Amino acid sequence: MKVDLQGYAQEILQKKIETYHIVVRQHDEIVGRFDFRKDNRRDNIHSVSKSFVSMAVGMAVEEGILSLDERPAEIFRDKLPQNPSENLMNITIRDMLMMAAGHDYFVLQGYSGDPKYPGRDELTDPDWVKYALSFPVPYAPGTHWKYSNFGPYLCSVIIQDRTGKRLRDYLMPRLFDPLNIINPQWFESTAGYTLGCGGLHLNTEEMACFGQLILNKGNWKGRQLIPAQWVETATSNLISNVNSGKGPDSTAGYGYYFWRCARDGACRGDGWAGQYVIVLPEQDACIAIMSHDFNKQGILDAVWEYVVPQLKGN
Repeated sequence: MKVDLQGYAQEILQKKIETYHIVVRQHDEIVGRFDFRKDNRRDNIHSVSKSFVSMAVGMAVEEGILSLDERPAEIFRDKLPQNPSENLMNITIRDMLMMAAGHDYFVLQGYSGDPKYPGRDELTDPDWVKYALSFPVPYAPGTHWKYSNFGPYLCSVIIQDRTGKRLRDYLMPRLFDPLNIINPQWFESTAGYTLGCGGLHLNTEEMACFGQLILNKGNWKGRQLIPAQWVETATSNLISNVNSGKGPDSTAGYGYYFWRCARDGACRGDGWAGQYVIVLPEQDACIAIMSHDFNKQGILDAVWEYVVPQLKGN
C-alpha cells in the first residue's frame, strides 16, 4: 500500500526546511518517495557514515579481525602521549562504539576554531590517531556519553591496518556490492585512511537499502551479510545520551553509532544537517531522508506526524 507524502512535503515547505528527497520502504519495497529536486545524485551523508562503520566492526568481530575488549592504547602504543592517564589506557573499542570513551570534547571534528584543539581539517600533521590520543579523558570509559569522531576514525584505522584494505574497500564485497551500491566514494584522512566518522557519499535510495538491511537484521535477499545479533545490539539502547540536550529524539539513548528515537521503538543513523536512515521495526519499515538543514527535530516531527501513521495503517 502506497504512502502519500503530500502532507509531509507541505509541512517541510511550511517550515522552510531544505530537504531534497525522502524514500519510504515497507514490507521490503518502496511504498513512497518525494523529490524536492529533480536529480537523485549522491550527497555527503556525514555522520550516517558512522552507522556503516558500526556494521563494519560487527563483520570484523565475526571474522576475528578485532575484539570489542581491545584497547586502542595497546593497539597504538607508539602514539600515546607521555604519561597517559589511566582512563586513556582503559578505553576499549566497545566504549568507542558507544561514544563513551570518556572525553568531554568533540575530538576530530571537521573544524573547531579552538586554538588549543584544532579540528582535523586544520591539522598539518597527518597522524590523526596520535592527535586524537592526546585529548584529556576526564571520565571513566563506558560511563559518560560524549559525541565525538574519535571512535569511528580509530575503528577505520584498525580495520585498515589489520586487513591491508581501506574501510571502503573492506566493505565493497561485504556490503556495498550486495546492496548494488556501485563505486561509493568516501572521504579519506591525509594519511590515507577512510574517514569513517563522515564523508560517505550515497543517494537516498542507497540509504534506504541500508535501512532495509538493518531492518532485516543484517539479511539482504536471503544472504546474511551481518550477524543478526550484532545488528540487534548495535541498534539497541546501550547508554544514556540525555546530556546531548537537543530534543526528545536526540536524548532517547544510543547504541553502536545508532541513535534511538523517542517514538515507536525506532532507531536511526543521523547525519549533520539532516541526513537520516530511520528504522521502524514495529511497522516493518524504514525511511531515508536527504537534507541540508539544522531543524533536525522539525524533520523528525514531520515524519512522525505525516508518514508513520500511514505505516501503522499498513
